Amino acid sequence: MDLNGDGKMDLLSGSWPGEIYVFYRKANGTYAVGEKLKDKSGRLIKVGSASAAAVADWDGDGDLDLVIGNIEGAVFLLKNEGTAQKPAFGAGAKLMAVGKPVMVEGGDAGPCLADWDGDGKLDLVLGSGSGKVNWYRNIGTGKEPELEAPRPLVIEAGGEFKDAVGFDNPKRCGMRTKPAVADWNGDGKPDLLVGDFSYFSVGNNQHGRHGWVWVYLRQGAEKLAGK
Repeated sequence: MDLNGDGKMDLLSGSWPGEIYVFYRKANGTYAVGEKLKDKSGRLIKVGSASAAAVADWDGDGDLDLVIGNIEGAVFLLKNEGTAQKPAFGAGAKLMAVGKPVMVEGGDAGPCLADWDGDGKLDLVLGSGSGKVNWYRNIGTGKEPELEAPRPLVIEAGGEFKDAVGFDNPKRCGMRTKPAVADWNGDGKPDLLVGDFSYFSVGNNQHGRHGWVWVYLRQGAEKLAGK
């Protein structure tokens, strides 16, 4: 993601307090210290705690926009009202699907913007606190997206374990999912990568936390195979 249009790939991260950080890549390949993103009025961008951010040209005008999920499960679009080289993000507006604000089960929305169905338009792939991952297909245009009702991509999800064996060898994706889309195996079809969170707790002495990254390989038009 090249946020400032200088030809170098930058990094973007949400945070538990809610601010969005950008790490600009330097000429030597390292990254500068993270900066908190501000909107066009100079105010810190924050739409709620536990922010998760995605960046893409959502409205097809040639610059990068922000889509941010929060702990409540809402998803906000902040359009870039500046340029590709000098972004100026406007006020956040909730993304809508079939006339209603997008909200995810269990809160903790984790957005990813990608062309999941190969029609040349960006869709919304959305993780959740429950662990499920849904696809919101764009049935509008590249410049005026319109989202359908969600379709499940990852249904089985967990994250809470009562024994150490299951905790260290999970059979399904955990909670608080954060998806990414890429052609993982080079077969020309988009696959799904999903980060998660799991925890193990028995009494007061046995406990643990960790996160896994799951790969779901695309097998057909929509079917996935998890690993």
